Amino acid sequence: MWLALVSTELLTVIAILALLVGVPLFVVGVIAVFSAYVRFDAEQYLEEVDASEGEQVGGDDE
Repeated sequence: MWLALVSTELLTVIAILALLVGVPLFVVGVIAVFSAYVRFDAEQYLEEVDASEGEQVGGDDE
C-alpha cells in the first residue's frame, strides 16, 4: 500500500529512468549475445577449415 502514498510525478520519473537505463542495457545485452554467438561460430568454422586443409595436405604427401 506504500505505492498509493507516492505521487504520480515521482512514479513517472522512476518509470522514465527505468526506461532510459533498462532499454539500453537490454539492447547492449542482445548485441553482446549475438556477437558472442557469431564469434563462437566463426571459430568453429575456422577450426573445421584448418582441419580439412590439414587432411588435404597430408593426403597429397602420400
